[in-house]
Amino acid sequence: MESQGVGPEKLASLTNIPLRFINSLKNAEFSKLPSEPYVRGYLQKIAGALKTDPDEILRVYKESAAAATSGKGDKLPENRFRKLTIQSGWMTGLAIVILIASFLFFRFDDIFGITGLEAVIPSTSSSELIAITGNVKPGDRLTLNDEIVYTDDIGHFEKEIVLEPGLNKLEFKIRRFLGRERTIVRQIYYQQ
Repeated sequence: MESQGVGPEKLASLTNIPLRFINSLKNAEFSKLPSEPYVRGYLQKIAGALKTDPDEILRVYKESAAAATSGKGDKLPENRFRKLTIQSGWMTGLAIVILIASFLFFRFDDIFGITGLEAVIPSTSSSELIAITGNVKPGDRLTLNDEIVYTDDIGHFEKEIVLEPGLNKLEFKIRRFLGRERTIVRQIYYQQ
């Protein structure tokens, strides 16, 4: 620096190295310098600005500083602007839990709720063949006297049954998605 007439301030502006680090190098205050990889980079910039051999400057620095080489304990500082990475396993597990919780929240009544039956069933009939109509919640499985009754998309059904003379028992079973079942019994008296 002295042989080329370059002061610390001018060298700092030529190399974009902080002035305090240039003064620390000049005054042999090596404990005030950053870690070895930074110093190596600074010395290469200084060699380029002063048009000297970077290997020679590095050799002189190592001899005078007796600096420890970069190793396990010597690492670069953390970048405060880097994006934090979250392990994908945690994210996948969290996404699955959120999806299941959302599904259960919005479909709670459909899965765990009480089943219902709205049906038009007369108490007496003078006709041997009657039609029973009604509604259940869409997705529920309906049986009448252990025979499956098919419903449409909105849960409406219609079923014709043949009555025996006297008292007839109609046993409706409505089963939910996860197996919750409700049995409703109605009676029709068939009078010939």
